[in-house]
Amino acid sequence: NGFAAAIIHAYNYHQHLRLSPDDIWLTISQGVSRHINYNAEKFRRNFVKHEGQETISIFGLGDWPEAVNSLVGETDKRVEKIDLAQLLECDFSTTTSSSLTASRIVLLDMVKAYFKYNIMLGCGIPKVTLEGTLEDWTKLQEKVIKLRNLNLELDFWLDRLEPVIWKLVYTYRGEIDEDFWSKVISMKRYGSGGQAKINGWIAAFFPYDRSGTALHSNYLDRGDIPDGTVEVPFTVDLEFKFKFVAGFIG
Repeated sequence: NGFAAAIIHAYNYHQHLRLSPDDIWLTISQGVSRHINYNAEKFRRNFVKHEGQETISIFGLGDWPEAVNSLVGETDKRVEKIDLAQLLECDFSTTTSSSLTASRIVLLDMVKAYFKYNIMLGCGIPKVTLEGTLEDWTKLQEKVIKLRNLNLELDFWLDRLEPVIWKLVYTYRGEIDEDFWSKVISMKRYGSGGQAKINGWIAAFFPYDRSGTALHSNYLDRGDIPDGTVEVPFTVDLEFKFKFVAGFIG
């Protein structure tokens, strides 16, 4: 218990002890929560009318404090007789975002015998910044067009790649296709412990998978994404072996 440990340490070593109202209230509210959980059925009607546990589901994007806020909001709507949120939240002049979130988690703990909490994670990219100038992006577009003129039998790849590059240019111009950006990637897992499958235009940047198999669609195993680096071996004074490594590392 960090609260008790801090006091004991200060006492034993004659240290300066700092306590805030948040520290005290969090400890008290945890005690109340334990009391309710140890007597959950006895106090059920003080909080809810239903039997068992109702599931509270929210949609989250990895912002955990905001997820806690949403769960508390939904829970508070279902607790009919006690205004838990107003009572249990830390709302002192010393309250920080962390202590506020902690106090809200105590609220969820207090009634967890009556509710199950489910957070549905939705993946996505909330914001995209395309660096450079419009000239840069149109130059990139022109370079991709020239690849087709090299007669290197790249059509199997460029047929997938060109539409993506075109969309990037349109995005830079302000012609934003939200449906396009929502399809940059989707992942599904198949079988127990199975490989994650990627389906989305991110795969259009790769002509081959990691094993060297040509890709003819924007669909591949996550583990088959090719290495993002290239290596060029060389020798120094015909004796010492080195190699240049370039690409995306990390």
